[in-house]
Amino acid sequence: LLGWKKREKIPDSVFVKKSTVQIGFVSINHSNGHILAMVGGRDFENSKFNRAIQAKRQPGSTFKPFLYATAIDNGYTPVDKLLNQPVVLINPDGTRWTPENFDRKVGGLTTLRQGLRNSLNLISSRLILEIQPQNVVEYAHRMGLTTDIQPFPSLAMGSSEVIPMEMVSAFGVFANSGIRVEPVSILKIEDRYGNLLWEHQPKRTESLNRSTAYIITNMLEDVLNKGTGGSARWRWHFTAPAAGKTGTTNDYSDAWFMGFTPHFTAGVWVGLDDHTLKLGRSGTGAETALPFWATYMRLVYEKLKLPEDGFRQPPDVINLNICEDSGKIATTFCPKVIYNEVFKSDNHPTETCPMHPGPRSDRGKYRVIY
Repeated sequence: LLGWKKREKIPDSVFVKKSTVQIGFVSINHSNGHILAMVGGRDFENSKFNRAIQAKRQPGSTFKPFLYATAIDNGYTPVDKLLNQPVVLINPDGTRWTPENFDRKVGGLTTLRQGLRNSLNLISSRLILEIQPQNVVEYAHRMGLTTDIQPFPSLAMGSSEVIPMEMVSAFGVFANSGIRVEPVSILKIEDRYGNLLWEHQPKRTESLNRSTAYIITNMLEDVLNKGTGGSARWRWHFTAPAAGKTGTTNDYSDAWFMGFTPHFTAGVWVGLDDHTLKLGRSGTGAETALPFWATYMRLVYEKLKLPEDGFRQPPDVINLNICEDSGKIATTFCPKVIYNEVFKSDNHPTETCPMHPGPRSDRGKYRVIY
């Protein structure tokens, strides 16, 4: 990518099974659909198969934003809590499956923001049981995925196969205020005299509510700033405002990172063409795929001198100070475990914290911060 030398700054995990490890990479301008960069594999002479547009692979946790978007679009908020404890999922054949978090740890009540930031499988499992897998499938298809996505509870962990290009395009919906623009590689065709024979007309579709798209974007910013994608900041030195999601399949066959800035969206898949071969325990999305994404983004921002603009908050999204203890609007008497959260203007907490009410005159009052 961008003139990298053979081993320059490429993580060691990428060189496991050197002859078979492959990559699929796509970058698009999500505002007009223009494909900016594409890598279909490590060596075109040895393999003409374009993994960016032809491969179908399990996305792992990079699928979770579609689950959370379905929830946020249907009345949930980032402060809603679910229990971070084991849950039994029933497969269509009647067999039982108990998913685990990546680190196999459990916990107590956990907000949706924390669940997405830390990619907690137990939170995703409980969430998909509440909102139903079929609804998630409908949202994923609406946002641009065309593969056969099975409406099973395991979908919460990205069990159905997807195409990297389509994943990048779908993540672009979050970045583009809910509008999907179909990717395009050919803009126009002219004859040898310069006469225009055909010109591309962008296909734009409102695929997601604008406020939902922003809230998910805001939650995915946490993944890079505080969560599983943090190495993009402290190790790979990409500092511009960005949002994204790591992904690793449970057998280490696929490593993903999907992310975007206000300017463009990019995604990386790393794995082996033979699904039975593994990358090994170092083959996580954070260790294997994210370095490509972060380095690409950093170099593009540097070379093009792009402004480090933040994501624009729509007028129908508000900010409230929330008490972490209660999940309600913080009062001046709440301890320092207070954080600022985003909500839809027609769906947000209205009660002040009952755990730290203060004097009676303070109860029931809150301040909206824009």
